[in-house]
Amino acid sequence: MKFKYGSALMTALVVSFMTVLPAFADTGTLQGSPGSRVNVRQSPSTTAPVRHYGLGGDRVNILNQTNAPDGYRWYFVEFPNSSARGWVRGDLLSVGGTPGGSSTQRVSFAPGTSAATVGGKVQGTQARDYLVNAGAGQTLTTSTVGTSPYLQVQVFDPNYNNLYSGSRNWSGVLRRSGDYRIRVRLVPEKQQSGVTGEYSLTIGVR
Repeated sequence: MKFKYGSALMTALVVSFMTVLPAFADTGTLQGSPGSRVNVRQSPSTTAPVRHYGLGGDRVNILNQTNAPDGYRWYFVEFPNSSARGWVRGDLLSVGGTPGGSSTQRVSFAPGTSAATVGGKVQGTQARDYLVNAGAGQTLTTSTVGTSPYLQVQVFDPNYNNLYSGSRNWSGVLRRSGDYRIRVRLVPEKQQSGVTGEYSLTIGVR
C-alpha cells in the first residue's frame, strides 16, 4: 500500500440518513490490474477526501460496511501491513475470506465474573478478533501469553479508534459505551515470514 498524503486518523462519521450494518470480520481483495490505484476515502462517499490509496490485488481486512445514499455499498477496511484504514467502494473490492483467515468471536463473562480467557493461533496476515461490550467509565484489561515474540494485540473502541497496539498487558478507562474489538495478529513485518503464534488472551471489564 502507498500513501497519497500522510497517515490520517479516521474521524467518526454520523449521518442520520445512512444505515450502518453490524461490524463483521472478513477479508477482501482490491480490484483492478496489478499496480492500478484504488482510492481509499475518509468517509463512504465518492465526494469524500481521498486520504490514501491501495493497489489492485492488495488484501485488506474488512471491519464494517454500509449502504450509502449514492447507491453503493461501501466497506471500511484496514490494510494488514500498515494498519491504515478507510472506506472503499463496493465495486472496487472483491469480498471473500481465505482458508484459516480472520474471524470474530463475541466474549461474554460467566455469572459473577468479570473476565474470560480465549485462545488460538495466527499465521501470516490472519487476525483473531474478540468483541466485548463495555460502558463508559469502566476499565478494560487485556493480558496475553504467547509462543511467539511477534504476537501483537490491538484494542479498538466502538468508533474503530486504535487505543493500543503492542505485546504487553494493557489497561484503560473507557470513554465510550459499546462494542470494543480486541485483535490478535502478528506484527506486520513478520506476516510474510511464515511465523506462527499461539496465544492465550484474558479480557476483563470492571
